[in-house]
Amino acid sequence: MQEPARVEGIVDLLSLPYHFTFFLTTFSVCLYLPVGMKKAALYLRHGVSAKEAIRTAAAELFAERGYTATSTREICQRAGITKPVLYYHFGNKAQLYEELVLDAYREYQREVRRASQRGRSTRERLIETLHGILAFARRKDNEYRLAVRMTVAPEKETPAIDFMEMGRADERLLTAILREGVRKGEVKGRPQQIAGAMCGIAFACIMSYLLSGHPTLDRKLARDTIHLLMDGCGNKSTDR
Repeated sequence: MQEPARVEGIVDLLSLPYHFTFFLTTFSVCLYLPVGMKKAALYLRHGVSAKEAIRTAAAELFAERGYTATSTREICQRAGITKPVLYYHFGNKAQLYEELVLDAYREYQREVRRASQRGRSTRERLIETLHGILAFARRKDNEYRLAVRMTVAPEKETPAIDFMEMGRADERLLTAILREGVRKGEVKGRPQQIAGAMCGIAFACIMSYLLSGHPTLDRKLARDTIHLLMDGCGNKSTDR
């Protein structure tokens, strides 16, 4: 039987930088986002519906410029559609924004919770959950940038959506998995504190990826992160 992980020391080290990392990395993102990370393009092509073209264009523009600075005219131009088409599918800009954000959040929750059910041991479940978080951020990078922008620099005219509460869902899910691990004798430590450290590392990696393209948000990164937290920094490195 594997010895329960001893994580108290490393968690004490990582839980404090979690909050510092959040503000440091989000501040960096705010400096880069207004520049615009993608060139304008027409998305209304073969196999792409008008509604999906609008959603894609809006996600990019909201992430790049924010809600207030983005006009319906710009969304239509980038999507390659006319205003009547946008109003037919979404009614107005506020409805488009709300549907875009809430649909992405619901999809994210489904994927991460589904991932959290994979694996037999606590360690395996944590790896799968973290991989789900990273994979979604890689695939839905514009939606993630938008969430960061609206969390750090909310705009008065933006429809009210509690992005901070959305972000706490990950920590609650990881805490629940860790508490079960404590009951099984697979984990030692404070579940909520460990979960906070995991979220902090994940967030820092995602922000680095969005800004520079590194590190790769894959299963290996999830596995290495969980092993680091569960085993500590004292193990002998295999790198030469």
